[in-house]
Amino acid sequence: MTAPVLVIDDSEIAREEVSRVLRDAGWQVVALPSPIGATQAIVRHQARVVIVDVFMPTLRGDRLLTLFRKNPRLGHLCVILMSGHSERELERLRTEAQADAVISKRDLHRLPAIVRWLASKDR
Repeated sequence: MTAPVLVIDDSEIAREEVSRVLRDAGWQVVALPSPIGATQAIVRHQARVVIVDVFMPTLRGDRLLTLFRKNPRLGHLCVILMSGHSERELERLRTEAQADAVISKRDLHRLPAIVRWLASKDR
């Protein structure tokens, strides 16, 4: 586990909880309170996995993912969309936005395994 995982969530409580779960599993974490500066943080820290809250006031996570996919410098990126909404809604968003995975904020115990799986993939 070399490259840190980037967590983007406007909720301080959720951001801290996701960061704690990942750190407890041995991951380094870089956390941002908004999408502003995300591309710079990804490049600077050489992040391979990004966890993005779907519902943020400045830019929805699924729209941010669309911007990531259009950026040739971010072709290596694996993105997990995260929300407190239903699994069905998350799966719909995963398909529409071409996310690598989705997770409910109620199921954060599953997050380290998903991150491990994505970090090991060639993209």
